[in-house]
Amino acid sequence: MAPEADSQHDTFHSAAELAARLRETLAPSSVIVCVGSDLCGDDGAGPAVAGGLGDTLPWQVLDTGNAPENFLGRIVTLEPESVLLVDALHLGAEPGSAALLDAARIAGVGPSTHGPAPVTFLDALDQMHPCRRFVLGIQPEQTAVGSPLSPAVQRGVALAVDALRRCAEAP
Repeated sequence: MAPEADSQHDTFHSAAELAARLRETLAPSSVIVCVGSDLCGDDGAGPAVAGGLGDTLPWQVLDTGNAPENFLGRIVTLEPESVLLVDALHLGAEPGSAALLDAARIAGVGPSTHGPAPVTFLDALDQMHPCRRFVLGIQPEQTAVGSPLSPAVQRGVALAVDALRRCAEAP
């Protein structure tokens, strides 16, 4: 089950709009943490974004699978100014919609399909290395075990990948 965000957020339907907002959050030292389980349908949105990006960005991109907490030491060592967590997130929006949220606006509590909720990971990161923390959430349609990404979430993943590439290209 994907975590939830509060109901106060803007969703993005264009890569240009999302890229403009991402430029406000990402710094040269930023780390992008992609979270999720590709075994659970749309919960694999984060790893799909990491796979779509490869090593084409100036930022460190980590595909943490279902255990982002295992990467805390590495992230802290990189001393990022900001961390962008990419995950399937219940936004109360159309499947595949993407929203950029400050980490404080994530309301999910307790475990999700990939271990401790992202809130737990983001809080631990804040204690170990205070930095700006953001979440790029993609609204899932279904998270059934053994199912592939839905077409809607595939479009959301493509939007996120396109936006991050645009963000990297523009000054």
